[in-house]
Amino acid sequence: MSIIIQWDNPEQTVIHLELKRGWTWEELQDAIHEVDKLIISVDHTVHILIDIRKAGGIPGDFMSMAGDIFASGDARSNEGKRVVIGAGTLIRFAYSGVLAVYGHKLANRPFLFASDRDEAYELIDGE
Repeated sequence: MSIIIQWDNPEQTVIHLELKRGWTWEELQDAIHEVDKLIISVDHTVHILIDIRKAGGIPGDFMSMAGDIFASGDARSNEGKRVVIGAGTLIRFAYSGVLAVYGHKLANRPFLFASDRDEAYELIDGE
């Protein structure tokens, strides 16, 4: 399995979504649906950590696929912050491109970036 989804803490306030080498856009879409099910299974705020440190590269068609996936659907009322762990300069630059094209859809649901899990939790806790 190229994408692993699990609660990151016993309080079920953080979901850890880990992409591993070989993941596909279809798998990511399926994973997003699974994450959505976890979010709606509880009443409190749930943050999402998207860990791409072992993801390898990005599959082709990044601009067309990423914009559609990242901006799709409405945030759940209890959806918290979305933090990408391990994004290098290239991915952050690509995200800037997605914002330029799909910014109106992402304005209320931005992605934050962290180099590791500790930094991700600092961003979450900094509410």
